[in-house]
Amino acid sequence: MIPQSTDDIGNLAEIFSSFQGEGPLIGNKQVFVRTAGCNLRCSYCDTPRFRREVKFCGVEDPSASGVFRQVDNPVTLSWAMERILVLWSIGTHSVSITGGEPLCQPEFAEALAMGCAAEGLPVYFETNGFSRSRFSRLIDWIDFAAVDIKLPSHRACPPGEWGRLVENELACIEGASRAGVVTIAKTVVLDCTSIEEIERLCPRLEGLEVTLVLQPASGTERPGPEKLILLHQAASEHLGEVVVIPQSHKMMGVL
Repeated sequence: MIPQSTDDIGNLAEIFSSFQGEGPLIGNKQVFVRTAGCNLRCSYCDTPRFRREVKFCGVEDPSASGVFRQVDNPVTLSWAMERILVLWSIGTHSVSITGGEPLCQPEFAEALAMGCAAEGLPVYFETNGFSRSRFSRLIDWIDFAAVDIKLPSHRACPPGEWGRLVENELACIEGASRAGVVTIAKTVVLDCTSIEEIERLCPRLEGLEVTLVLQPASGTERPGPEKLILLHQAASEHLGEVVVIPQSHKMMGVL
């Protein structure tokens, strides 16, 4: 059947069932829908193969098997929803729409969120928040928003574009919080991340219902414990909910 609208088709990287490995919902079982394509180039990216659109979507089949079959892209919304419902099982917390960067495909991301909401499935939306206007279209359909805040040390974009990027990210966080969406602001902490970067950021989050996650990078860019303590203290001067949580899915050996 030929799709009637571009809202109905998207380029997906993966659909699978696993456990949330980052942030305060760590350990909750989710169905993950990973979009392909991203507009940023973060130094610590752990899915660089999905920075561009891909020819095939890997679909876990059967659920919880870790076995994937390849499906041609683009895929239709109805097909994606069928796979989500097949992978959904008892104990599943929510559907994580992640990337790549879902806001690079705003119509399809919104259609996915609406489709999940129509089925009564809570939506956990993960984004770098580069566009407040695109994000605002989804607020009514999501239950949890996890917005990455990119620091200058992340080298996610050219220096001249960073100011506009972070303003959009902060606007997404504020919009989600004001709308009553459970809001998580996450920033990856590198060995080279400075206290000044955190001190400039945190006053912008004061007064919002938001959890700030300081996520230490892994590998050669991993910060030491003393730096984590200092960064946590700097953030806590302004915010009541600051936590340090590493990526746990790598420790668990799951996607």
